[in-house]
Amino acid sequence: MSNCENDVRSSTEVVWLDDTGSGRVDPPAERVLSIGNVAKMFGVSRLSLRYYEMRGLIRRRHSLDGVRVYGWADCERIAFIIKCRKAGLTLADIIMIIQATEDDISPLQFKIGQETCMALVNRLEGRRRVIDDALSELSHVHALLTSKLLGENRRE
Repeated sequence: MSNCENDVRSSTEVVWLDDTGSGRVDPPAERVLSIGNVAKMFGVSRLSLRYYEMRGLIRRRHSLDGVRVYGWADCERIAFIIKCRKAGLTLADIIMIIQATEDDISPLQFKIGQETCMALVNRLEGRRRVIDDALSELSHVHALLTSKLLGENRRE
């Protein structure tokens, strides 16, 4: 679901709170990150993470010495949420999809989540086509302008 692993490796400021110093690159499931480290790692505010918790999008496991902490699975979920938000999906859409992935849902909730997911895929594919068309046009105009600029430079 995410590139969380790459984010952790590329950030030297991320500190696993229960790091044993074993030098392992991949954090085991039992390791946790503070809310500050997670916010920094994903470029979001602590308030956003708390809001995602409140909406049921993520469930932090516990606090460590009074600090909110998140595990690897939480980071995966946060990365998914952020990607969806950047793509323009609403929190309501994301909630519906995430709820459909839970183990204790009804077949109806699963079906609704599946249909929502497919509708969102179709909507994003449509937007991709529009963006591809715009990029193609802009590239063409850029080539024309570059050609014109080079032609004017030759005349000088």
